[in-house]
Amino acid sequence: MIIAIILQVILGIFFIITGTRIISGKMAKEFSRIGLPSFFNFVTGFFEIIGSVGMIVGMWYPIVALLSGLLLGATMLAAAFSLLVMARDPFTKAIPAIILCLLSFAIALYHFNL
Repeated sequence: MIIAIILQVILGIFFIITGTRIISGKMAKEFSRIGLPSFFNFVTGFFEIIGSVGMIVGMWYPIVALLSGLLLGATMLAAAFSLLVMARDPFTKAIPAIILCLLSFAIALYHFNL
């Protein structure tokens, strides 16, 4: 249980930072390079910020952590797909997104037994 809480806090902090960077437009060139329209900056950043808040709130309300884990996991799965398929980047560039996807889904799975 303590590992899940620590992981939720780490993911919550990480995604609030990256979500804020994305929504502010600091990663607009990366989204453009992949071929995504500019509104994906807002959508992705919004998902990450909502998911990060959900990870923190989920320490008290497990259903919120479950839903946040699913949202963030799906977002990172889409990121890995975009890097590998759309941008044709090497696999090593998608490793962080894949790891974050697995960690987010692990939190969702942990809270699945509500």
